Amino acid sequence: MAVQAALVTLLTATAIILAERGTDVPKDKAAVLWQLGFGIFSTVLTAHTIVFAVSADAESVWPSFLDVVVAIALPEWLVVGFASILVSSAGDIGGNPGVINAGLALVVIQSVLGIYTLLKSLQALGGEGRRRFLATLATRDLRRAARRGSPVRLKNRHLIQDFLSGVETAIDRGDVASLSQRATEIGMYCRADKDPRVVRWRLVLLTYLVERIGRAVLYDNLTGDAARVALPQLIDGTLQSSYRLAELTLPAAAADPEVRVTELEAAVSLGQVCRVIGWLQQAAHELLQQDAHNVGARQIVASVQSGRKRIVQFVDPDPPGFFRDHGDPWPAGLSDPRALLVWLSALCEFGGSWVGSGLYILAEVLTGEKFYGNYWHGDCVLSEIERRIGQFGERPHRRPGPMAEETLRACGGLNAVSLELAATVIAGLRNWRFTPPPGYEQDPAFSTDRRYLNSQLSMFSTHDCLPDAEAAFDWLARTLSDLPSEPSLWRLVHADSARWGLTESLEMYSPADRPAAAVLTALVRLLTHRPAEARRLADLLPLPMLSGALQLARFSLTSEPAAEPVMLTWSQAGHARLGSREAQVGELLGILEAVMQ
Repeated sequence: MAVQAALVTLLTATAIILAERGTDVPKDKAAVLWQLGFGIFSTVLTAHTIVFAVSADAESVWPSFLDVVVAIALPEWLVVGFASILVSSAGDIGGNPGVINAGLALVVIQSVLGIYTLLKSLQALGGEGRRRFLATLATRDLRRAARRGSPVRLKNRHLIQDFLSGVETAIDRGDVASLSQRATEIGMYCRADKDPRVVRWRLVLLTYLVERIGRAVLYDNLTGDAARVALPQLIDGTLQSSYRLAELTLPAAAADPEVRVTELEAAVSLGQVCRVIGWLQQAAHELLQQDAHNVGARQIVASVQSGRKRIVQFVDPDPPGFFRDHGDPWPAGLSDPRALLVWLSALCEFGGSWVGSGLYILAEVLTGEKFYGNYWHGDCVLSEIERRIGQFGERPHRRPGPMAEETLRACGGLNAVSLELAATVIAGLRNWRFTPPPGYEQDPAFSTDRRYLNSQLSMFSTHDCLPDAEAAFDWLARTLSDLPSEPSLWRLVHADSARWGLTESLEMYSPADRPAAAVLTALVRLLTHRPAEARRLADLLPLPMLSGALQLARFSLTSEPAAEPVMLTWSQAGHARLGSREAQVGELLGILEAVMQ
């Protein structure tokens, strides 16, 4: 719009100068002038009509017909063209030299402006120019939303309704090509954003579209090709936008020490995308149990698997076997311990298969040195972190500054972090009765090999932090009470997500909302180091907590239980179906021992 206004202003000034100083047009040739203007106007108008008839859709939602008309300066050209014909005609009728000269100037201007609008319409309605035009429109809507919508929340998505209407129309029509174009448009200019508010809205939109298109493929009969072509672009756009947000907010943090933004806001966004990806993966796996050849579900699995891996690689400061190219986002990965823990907590949701890699990243960010052990062989990442920097990060090791210590103290210490992350992983484990989709038998996210399940538990349980049953019971009491004064990883994650949360699509749950997972976490930890204390803890547990832990263990830790999961923890009839207390304790510990062998 600024270019068009400048062009019209320049041409208007030229018209005034020509009218004042231009050579007089002979009066007997004045008729030729308005006929020439009318002819040029008709020719350009006809060309516009042909272009619009071939390329434009008057009923299009994105872009709307008005968006195209305004973008190519068509109203300005129509006004100038109409004025040139009227002024030239008036000069012919009245014979006034000044009016005739003004008509000449307007005819020249409308000719130049007409060619400009025709070239703009050809550019806006086809090829690479169309993609750039639509990306510009998307950025315009985001800027408008940034000016009007604060805070940035999904409930305010009516501010970007024009773009979202185009997405919904494409989903309703099953138009894969249009969805691919929308995914390209929203991420094309993300690295050119200058306002953090615009970047936040872009991240809202990218995250929402990952979930919306995934849901449509899984449950609304949208073809699986939509996931294949759109989701990788959206995930890559999230990486680019999150890094751009860090670029824009880091200078503010450096200028004002009280503004502790750093990488935290970007990490919340990346974590939310990882949660959405994990949810889509588990939902697709569930559908594949009903139909192993569900094309849409298989496309979702393929798309999100590569997406989560890509996020982990870019978050890692020094990923093994992966080399960043020039211009890639996050050239040095995450460096803020708090941001890394916020992201890692989200990665643990829904049974993330990259949690082990996340722990290696945690070791490097907290201590400043990579961990070279192998948790598959019993090496404990968390114990090595404690050896290097202590329980609360009081020893700096190779990372100077107080950030690691401040973060760990806000979480209640490294032991509390390890227990809460383990509970999050256990709560998100899939149904162990599910069979892997064809072609994914060796994938740890789907394999029925018990070694993979054992690794999900042992990567945390090898960290010895519960000395006896009383200590485990005390941790359960404090965790499930969810006291506001109690420092915890969940409280830190919840506070940062509430402040910088960019979407409310998937609810977050605290360890207090997952008592069965918390109980299994404590039992597995004791069983790894002190089996007798694990039985003592089981005897100390109230019956509802014991029953809930047994049902979760039946669901996610074994495929051959004595009975199917009941999932009626709080009903008396449900307790009766689970058997006596002694039978429940024996079955629960038997399941855990079989997994941890």
